[in-house]
Amino acid sequence: MRKSNFFKEILKNEEIILKNKIGEVKIDSRTVKENDVFIAIRGGNNYINEVLKKGASIVFYDDKSVKKTDERMIFVEDSISYLQKIAKLYRATLNVKIIGVTGSEGKTSTKDILHTLLSKQYKVKKTQGNYNNHIGVPLTLFQLDEKDEFLVLEMGMSNLGEIEFLCEISAPNYALITNIGDSHLEFLINRENVFKAKTEIFKFVKPENRVVYGDDIYLKDVNALKVGMKGNNQVIISDFHQDKRGSQFTLDYFGEKIEISTNLYGEYNAINTSLSVAMALKLGVSKEKIIEGCKELKLSSMRFERIEKDRKIFINDAYNASPVSMKASLETFGNIFKKDYKVAVLGDMLELGEESIKLHEDLSEVIEKINLDEILLIGKNMKYLAKKLNTESCLYFEDIEKLKEEIEEIQDGAVILLKASNGVSLNKILN
Repeated sequence: MRKSNFFKEILKNEEIILKNKIGEVKIDSRTVKENDVFIAIRGGNNYINEVLKKGASIVFYDDKSVKKTDERMIFVEDSISYLQKIAKLYRATLNVKIIGVTGSEGKTSTKDILHTLLSKQYKVKKTQGNYNNHIGVPLTLFQLDEKDEFLVLEMGMSNLGEIEFLCEISAPNYALITNIGDSHLEFLINRENVFKAKTEIFKFVKPENRVVYGDDIYLKDVNALKVGMKGNNQVIISDFHQDKRGSQFTLDYFGEKIEISTNLYGEYNAINTSLSVAMALKLGVSKEKIIEGCKELKLSSMRFERIEKDRKIFINDAYNASPVSMKASLETFGNIFKKDYKVAVLGDMLELGEESIKLHEDLSEVIEKINLDEILLIGKNMKYLAKKLNTESCLYFEDIEKLKEEIEEIQDGAVILLKASNGVSLNKILN
């Protein structure tokens, strides 16, 4: 009843009789069900009659040209600002502890891993899909109820001030930063600014409640619990090895050795897992439950996801890409499938700014080390990588349908890596 009481309180001066039960807060008219609250954002103002017929409890709208025809309709000056305002107020009514997860790469996977580990002992929710921005974070907060003990909240950004704004709404109690990379250089110009943007969360979280990747050159000196493979960290990863079943490594947690086996591939996922383990231990999850949880991790789709289709094996890692994650994905792919016929299908890494061409060309260094049988490239910047590689095994495509036709001709039993920024839509290859 907390959500129902909350809306009754904020609307006590409105001439509206609320139902006893308030459902979810929605911005997509297609998903509205009876008792839901609908906040009409932008084009959503065109679907007010539709959601009223569906039984919405309240409809907030900001289009002055829309005529009020129902007491459930409430005009606000700016729907997005209003959503943010009431989400902040709603969060203040909850006792839930919020862990803000950010970083240039790996934040979604880390969010998923940490959610699994905390769920072994607590009632936990997490950010769903890509709801990690100025609209998604408020909507995520409205998914909470009084029974929830923790929320693993992913925080995305593309410019300075955005993480701080999300923190002002969500008031995080804990912070986890995966790394400082090249993502968003189109807007932030250099890694120093990426570091400033990501660490805005520290203004809201005490040092003892922070966990970071301590091998990162920008994070190695911050005041936080540091996790990494080097000796300067308080939590140290060692003895990493992997096979087709997953990976194993040892975690030295303040002198206590913890043997971790996980179903995930890649050294980068061992780092994401270790960051999550360190935070889970800090939050009181038992070592036994953490070890158990690490064996059954499930990431969001398109994160090194294994899919068998048309007598081939696809490794779908095409949700996002940066120079760091692209190199890590290629190295992991090469190491795991050494004896297989290997094909890398790579698309553009977006939002890299002035250095974009060079950063694409630099991928040649890792590609030349991993013995790929075929390299298929698509995207205006991947054209420069194709020229740099200059090999018969590398083909460049401007059209995704032509690329798809080429993939259909690849021999049975091949293992095919799909890696690109989400905007390239490499996932269409699997449709």
